[in-house]
This record gives sequence, structure tokens and C-alpha cells, in this order.
Amino acid sequence: MNIYWIAAPALLAMTGCVEFHADPGPTRTFEQSLEAGKADNLRAEIRMGVGKLEVEGGGKAAMDGSFRYSENLGKPDVRYEQTGFRGRIVVESHGQKTIGDVENEWKLRFGDKLPIDFDVKLGAGESKMDLSALPVRNVDINMGVGELRLNLNGAYKRDVDVKVHGGVGEAHIQLPKGVGVIVDASGGIGEINVKGLEKRDGKYVNAAYDAGRPAVRMQVRGGVGEIHLTVVE
Repeated sequence: MNIYWIAAPALLAMTGCVEFHADPGPTRTFEQSLEAGKADNLRAEIRMGVGKLEVEGGGKAAMDGSFRYSENLGKPDVRYEQTGFRGRIVVESHGQKTIGDVENEWKLRFGDKLPIDFDVKLGAGESKMDLSALPVRNVDINMGVGELRLNLNGAYKRDVDVKVHGGVGEAHIQLPKGVGVIVDASGGIGEINVKGLEKRDGKYVNAAYDAGRPAVRMQVRGGVGEIHLTVVE
């Protein structure tokens, strides 16, 4: 039996963020776009308790979001704030939640005009984040229970600092060949599988890595599960 289905209810119950209920209610949908105004950089904060998350580029606005959710789970909160030239996008589950046979799917498409940082906290479910076409600077992901697929195979011109805090499940991370990569992975990870990386001084690097030059600089701190690191050919 999949460890996700064993561990998810217990983990979510311990956090106090859910109620268990047999009736999810009707399925609702909505779409929302957020404009950046006069901001010259963005921070996206994503907080999902349970469900399926998709993040990618291709947004016409700062963010275009499509949402599908069970009424008893609650409508996600989507908002934009600006302080000076710093824009803050927030998409989050909030309040007391219901879990059962629920629908909860978020599809978020971000624009590529402004540098962007991501701060993501996940509960239980599946997450697919393709950041390869976005001008990312910092990425901080806290996994919960489930599977994460993270694509960082971009032609980045400056350092990208990435932190992945593991949970119960698996993380599949795609990395670039033509941009330097250095990964510091440790701490309770069930298994680390690498392709296209070599170990140097206790860290994993690709052939393009050269100290002092722009690189994807990743720190992985595991929980229970597996981490797959693949340099895309």
C-alpha cells in the first residue's frame, strides 16, 4: 500500500488543519489573475493543505490561476500585496478544512517578466513545479506527504538558491546541463539517486559547475522518502 495513503491522514490530523468528513460537497471552480502593478520583483507564497498543485510559466499576468475544489474543503485564498517595488503573491488554504473524497486542484501560471522567489509549503498530495522558463532567484519548498516533481532545467543567468525540505514520499528534481549545479543533500533521506552528477567534497556537482560562476545551488534536507536528482541531457 502506498505510504502516502497511510501517513497522510495521521500527519494532517496532527497539524490540526483538517477535519475528517465523508461528504466533500459539490465541486466548485474559479479563475483569478493577479497583476504586478509597479513591482520590479515578486515573491510567491503557496500554502496547500491537501490536493494537487501545478506551477509553471506562461502566465500573461504576474499569475493566472485556475482552481477546482470541493465546497466543504473551502475556497483557497488568492491575493496580491505590494510594498515599495516588492510584490507578494499569496495562494493558500486557510481555516479548518475537511478531508475525505475531495477535489482540490490548483493550476498556477506565472509570468516571466519579473524576477521571482518561491516559498512553498505542502501538506498531502502531488505537486508538479516547472520553473525552467521563469526568472527564479530563490526557491524554498517544504514537502509534506506525497510526490514532488520539480523542473529546474533552465538557462539561468544568475545564481538560483534552492532549498527542499523532504517529507514522506518522493522528490524528482530535474537539473540543467549547461548551467552549473551543486547539491548538498543529507539528513534522513531514505535514498538519493543521481544521474549526471558526480560527488566532490561531499556534494554533488555537474560537469558545468565552476566555483564562482552562476549556478543552481541546492540544499536538500530529507525526511522519510527518496530524492531523485537528474541532469537533463
